[in-house]
Amino acid sequence: MNDFESVLNVHLKAIADRDLSVFSKFLHPSQNIIIILPNGNIIEGFESVVNFHKRWFEDLDWHMDVKMLDIITIDNVGYALLDVIYHDLDEDGNPYELKYFLSLLFNKINNRWFLIRDQNTLK
Repeated sequence: MNDFESVLNVHLKAIADRDLSVFSKFLHPSQNIIIILPNGNIIEGFESVVNFHKRWFEDLDWHMDVKMLDIITIDNVGYALLDVIYHDLDEDGNPYELKYFLSLLFNKINNRWFLIRDQNTLK
């Protein structure tokens, strides 16, 4: 899949569908992947990112409303800025939501796009 916007849509659908197999295909196993969560915690490295998403995808209480704000591709770099409203339940079963910006940075290697940075910034 060469078109960055198409890859981005498949990536976002994999998250919405909680499909770890498809999600993982966008993570380059030898690159240092970094995810910054809305609370400022950092997840770094292929295995840590996969393990985090495995646990997150097993939680069936959440969903996200995502609005694309910007997409930029320059050579082998693809960037997307999204507006996200995240809906979930707290430990007591009470609903809550987070509003944040999601920045995704992909690198095209050997004609395939791979996620290398994922930053969630609260509004």
